[in-house]
Amino acid sequence: MLILTTFSIVARCPRTSMVGVAVCTAVPAVGSLCPFAKPQTGAIATQSFVNPYLGIDGLRLLEKGLSAQAVLEQLLADDPGRDMRQLSIADRRGNAAAFTGQHCLPWHGHYVGDGYAVAAKW
Repeated sequence: MLILTTFSIVARCPRTSMVGVAVCTAVPAVGSLCPFAKPQTGAIATQSFVNPYLGIDGLRLLEKGLSAQAVLEQLLADDPGRDMRQLSIADRRGNAAAFTGQHCLPWHGHYVGDGYAVAAKW
C-alpha cells in the first residue's frame, strides 16, 4: 500500500512580522500547489486533495484585512470538497487557523499555536 505522507507549517515571526510556509511530501512539484505566501499579508498551506485556489483566493482575502479564521471560514463555506482537505493559515497580525476535513485519509490532523499552524496526514 502506497501512503503519501505530507507535513506543512504556516507561521508569522513575532519579532519581524515576516510570514512563511513550508511543506514536505512525496508528491512531485508540491511547491506549485500547496504553499502560498505574500509579504505583509500571510501564509497558507493547502494539502490532502489539494485545491490551489484556496491559497490564491485566501491570499486575496488576507490582503483585504480579514483574519486567518475569517478567511478559513469563507474558503471552507465555498468549497464542496472541504471534507477531503487540510488548510492552514497565518495572517500578518499573528493569528493562525487550521482545518482538517473528516475524510482525509488515513490519519490526519492539525495543531494551531500562537502565530502558527501545522498539519499532517499519513
